[in-house]
Amino acid sequence: MTYHVRVRPTALIIENDSMLLVEYKDEEGIHYNLPGGGAEPGETMIEGVQRELFEETMADAEVGPIAFVYECAPHKQSGDYPDTTPHTLYLIFDCTLKEGSRPRQPDVTDANQSAVKWIPLQELDSIILFPNIKPQIKEYIRNRRSIEIIQDFQLERYFN
Repeated sequence: MTYHVRVRPTALIIENDSMLLVEYKDEEGIHYNLPGGGAEPGETMIEGVQRELFEETMADAEVGPIAFVYECAPHKQSGDYPDTTPHTLYLIFDCTLKEGSRPRQPDVTDANQSAVKWIPLQELDSIILFPNIKPQIKEYIRNRRSIEIIQDFQLERYFN
């Protein structure tokens, strides 16, 4: 089977023992997502996470290392998603808000986006987070192991 893999740069922002999340309200009720979305042609993953964060929360952030990677393949998914869900690779970056940046609900939002909220880490288990990576987020917060992103322009050139 051959199909396109969607890459989704995503922001993990922890501040004052709370996590920045985007709230959605639909026929199933309320659920949350980390700010992020599909990478656009011509942008780096870092540019993509900054753009998506701003579009969804009006916030600006410094993008740090990759906290972890999550894959949702249609033929090996949890069953929480429709069969039509595209094969998606989430690159979840550890981000820090830039000084003076204040997240808020944008004037124009994606369908069903109802709020931008700081959810206390102690309340994480009481919410629905898609994807359900709450245990992995808690483990990351405890151990802060990360993967540096290496961009080609940073490498030493062979040819001048």
